[in-house]
Amino acid sequence: MKLLAGVVIGLLVVALAALAVAWSGVIDMSATAPSTALERVVGTTLADRSIHRRAPRARNPLEATPEVLRTGLDHYRENCVVCHGAPGVAAGEAAKGLNPPAPDLSLADAQEPSDGELFEVIGHGIRMSGMPGWLPTHTEREIWAIVAFMRHLPSLTPEERRALARGGEAEEEHAAHHGGEAPAAGGDSPRP
Repeated sequence: MKLLAGVVIGLLVVALAALAVAWSGVIDMSATAPSTALERVVGTTLADRSIHRRAPRARNPLEATPEVLRTGLDHYRENCVVCHGAPGVAAGEAAKGLNPPAPDLSLADAQEPSDGELFEVIGHGIRMSGMPGWLPTHTEREIWAIVAFMRHLPSLTPEERRALARGGEAEEEHAAHHGGEAPAAGGDSPRP
């Protein structure tokens, strides 16, 4: 009984110490501070296990036809290339401030997850990583088209690379398609 009480008290002390450190603000949570090894291991493990548990088990129901790839390209250009870039297309300025950095989705390790796992990440995002979930603004069919296009990234044609590089035009097309207005250049106001 004394051993059990000692273990419980020890766990409480550790939990209270962790809470005190977190509450103190001593841990720098800014995006420009390098992540610790513990953050990387814990964050990656939590994300990987959560994605695997929640991902649809089915393969992509859309065949990678030219129409599907064009839809995926359009959405990738409008929403993804700014952070992830693409072969021959640099990511935008925002990508430099992401911590953890957005992965290059054309590389083998980014192509490794199942179609369902990619759908889960694109559709629902990853908390505290900068990766938004797109299901609130996109249909499941559009998400699957992005998955199909992501699978196609390693073999982009020169025309597709040029299409992805058209960032400003894409914002205007996206806004027109969704009934809104494109954001004004330099429209962000400085932080107070």
